Amino acid sequence: MASFTGITAVANATTDMANFKKAMKDVAAHPEWLSSRHIERQRWNPYSMEGGSTCAISGENFAIVASDTRMTQNDINILTRDAEKIHALNDSIILTTSGFYGDVIQLKKVLQSRLHKYRFDYRSDMSVDLCAELLSRNLYYRRFFPYYTGAILAGIDEHGKGAVFSYDPIGCIERLGYSASGAAEPMIIPFLDCQIGHVTLAEGYERPQLTLERAISLMKDSFRGAAEREISTGDKIHLVIAEAGKPVVQKFLPLRED
Repeated sequence: MASFTGITAVANATTDMANFKKAMKDVAAHPEWLSSRHIERQRWNPYSMEGGSTCAISGENFAIVASDTRMTQNDINILTRDAEKIHALNDSIILTTSGFYGDVIQLKKVLQSRLHKYRFDYRSDMSVDLCAELLSRNLYYRRFFPYYTGAILAGIDEHGKGAVFSYDPIGCIERLGYSASGAAEPMIIPFLDCQIGHVTLAEGYERPQLTLERAISLMKDSFRGAAEREISTGDKIHLVIAEAGKPVVQKFLPLRED
């Protein structure tokens, strides 16, 4: 029995060596297999980036959130032209996200369940300020395997003012007058800095008051300009408007479709 086991082990080792030599010959015949580009293609990644852009602007008594509806893979393969990136959680809270779409859906479900539980416990809707802190804590809780999203929370606060909260993937929060995330963020933010923000204007010039109509116009211009220069942004603009004392209004506007 011992001798038979030894013969079997030698045979297996010989077979393994033969397979190893064959593999080395194959590699020698195809040196491109060892290139960094080929190796990178074989590496597994738990995340993917489906492109798209989102933006939010707050005013005296309103908040506007917009996104495109295109979802892409590797920037050029269009998966769908009707992706949902804006989620109206109630009449005063709107969540918009870009990034890995699986995490987008999961983050929406987590917030919806927390809001439902709050409504059941306290018989009232959660305010946008409280929801902003809740979202920050949920993102920080997942900091070691974070949601791969650029989240923006907008709505009407307890004083009837428009509010926009911007986040990074691990929950750092900041309340701003406007924010953007996604592929076109480097183009949208400078435009809004000039139109709304603190960029110094030439002497004698003043910025017009930020009304709801002007904010909608700026949102349209920012997305149309970004769509001409960024390949993963396009198809339609999903526009959601929240005003104090009024229900949320949703609109779809045409955008570049190529």
